[in-house]
Amino acid sequence: MFDFKHIKPFDDSVANDFGAMVLFSTPGMLHGGQSLRVFKQWCHDPKNMIIMPGYCVAGTLGAKVINGMKKVDIEGKTYDVNLGVEYMSFSAHADAKGIMQLIRDCKPRHVMFVHGEAAKMEFLKEKVEKEFRLKVSCPANGETVSVSTEIGKDISVPMEMVARSISLDPTPAKRACPFRGCIIVDRQYNDIEVVSYETVAKQFDVPLHTITLSQKITGKVSCIDWDKMAKALSKHDAELQAKQDGIEMFHGEICVMPVRRQHNQVELMWDESRELWKPVILEEIQRVIEATAM
Repeated sequence: MFDFKHIKPFDDSVANDFGAMVLFSTPGMLHGGQSLRVFKQWCHDPKNMIIMPGYCVAGTLGAKVINGMKKVDIEGKTYDVNLGVEYMSFSAHADAKGIMQLIRDCKPRHVMFVHGEAAKMEFLKEKVEKEFRLKVSCPANGETVSVSTEIGKDISVPMEMVARSISLDPTPAKRACPFRGCIIVDRQYNDIEVVSYETVAKQFDVPLHTITLSQKITGKVSCIDWDKMAKALSKHDAELQAKQDGIEMFHGEICVMPVRRQHNQVELMWDESRELWKPVILEEIQRVIEATAM
């Protein structure tokens, strides 16, 4: 891929040739591989020099050389370190500031530190946990860590179900819309579908059951003005139906009905799905009754 006139692959047979030579080799901490083999051959000669291009973990041969040790033990043998030593920060690893910025940009849900000094990783772990409120792991070599995560998936919801959810919230802001539906998982095609209760009941040929609740309201009046009642309730449901036997709202999910032989009483009936609407409608009924009594 690259054609450099004066750069070529290194051969161990030329390690002790006479003349100037520059070797780029890894690993940078001198803990094995080609860099360690050549170091053992060159470290005794003061005419040679090693440039350490980045951070070395404490206890590694690289760290000892940077710290100026003149004798080092390698694989049971002692070597004199007479070559020149220079250090320059040319590491491909991010520092603490870079790691913090990376977390800030990527917004992960879990962070794991696997490379560095234990004390410094623990310090950074506490810093990340405090600043970002994330779960951070610093596993030891060979340790197994299980990372739990939430699996996100976009799911299409029929617009009629969204409209239904919005209608169930009686507040003008519509910030707490209760959503009711069924999730169908297709394992064969790895797909998820959201459908209504009615759709599922029809598909599996099972009957639907609902719970209806009721409450009677008594007013200090001789009779209820049902025209005023219908007009007052219509601001909550413009499509309500005023019939001889009462008022139906939200397609019959709320009914306001007269009580037989009790002309000063009203019975409020509501489907369980309209539980949030019950206090709103009850307050409206009481307001109409009180206005009639004046």
